Amino acid sequence: MLRRMIAKALILLIISLIIALIIESLFMTASAKNLNKLPASVQKASKSVKQNIQKELVFQQQVDLNSDSQVDTISVWLDKSQKKYVLSVNSAFYQPKENILQVIGTEIVDIDSSDQYKEVLFHYKSNKGEKYVILDYHKGKALKELLSSDSKPLIFGNKEVIVEVNMDFWIKREIYVLSQTLSGVRTLKLTPQELYNVGVFAYVKKPFVLYSYRDQKSSKLTITRKGEKIEIVGCDTSNWFKDQSKKNNKLYDWYLIKTEKGLQGWAMLKDFMNYIEIIKTQ
Repeated sequence: MLRRMIAKALILLIISLIIALIIESLFMTASAKNLNKLPASVQKASKSVKQNIQKELVFQQQVDLNSDSQVDTISVWLDKSQKKYVLSVNSAFYQPKENILQVIGTEIVDIDSSDQYKEVLFHYKSNKGEKYVILDYHKGKALKELLSSDSKPLIFGNKEVIVEVNMDFWIKREIYVLSQTLSGVRTLKLTPQELYNVGVFAYVKKPFVLYSYRDQKSSKLTITRKGEKIEIVGCDTSNWFKDQSKKNNKLYDWYLIKTEKGLQGWAMLKDFMNYIEIIKTQ
């Protein structure tokens, strides 16, 4: 009698366990189906979380760029999946076309101190060297590149931005002026100079011709003497005197040169660059 009762109890226990396993299996199947039927907003949030895992915050600062009493968040992110850096101001994004090797940082600058806007100066290293990019967040909706330079722009708050350009043995200073259209579009426009200041001294290793005007067809002014000290006064980098094959070629830039006798004449860089020795200043 006792054996029968024990056997019956064991059978009931086994049946209970089987039923429990069946119920659990049905519940897990239903949960999986419900997960696939989640609202789009929930699925989007889940996707966003996964994407954020792929991004690393490199730099961040907060400042009011538009004088609207609202703090703007400036961030630099590293997209690990694409191995690219992205700069953002709130929900607006900027990504340079060239590959960034290292982010150095950002700086808040004010090109025009008379208005209510400030700009972001983005500093980084690329395959081509250091880069400085001035970004405009004027409308508070998108980031616009105003200027890109290899050297740090000089900003004075008077709408002028000066950029120094390496010309091998001298530094050319370009000036850009901030302008704004009636629709509010802001741009930095280059204001060209007829003659750029060089201010470099050199010794003549081999005599070369100086012309009266920026034209080799004009009369020869003088010929420099070997060993004399000359001053390279200025440079005309414009293209008005060049044919198509010579445009944007620095070798065909005209230089104004002053001799020891006080005479000033013109010569193309290609005609004297190997005939002089630059005097390096301390």
